[in-house]
Amino acid sequence: EEFLLAFEHYINYRKHKVAHFWPKLLMKVTDLRMIGACHASRFLHMKVECPTELFPPLFLEV
Repeated sequence: EEFLLAFEHYINYRKHKVAHFWPKLLMKVTDLRMIGACHASRFLHMKVECPTELFPPLFLEV
């Protein structure tokens, strides 16, 4: 949350030509969180369906 507040201050400090820049940017952060959650859910589902499948080490860390 501290990072978002600092980022908001930075965005508001700089003048942008796009109206309502901060709310639009904040919605993109929410979209990225949702994509991450969907990916994790899909991966866990894949792990349950194919437990014998060899996954790369990076996938196993999730």
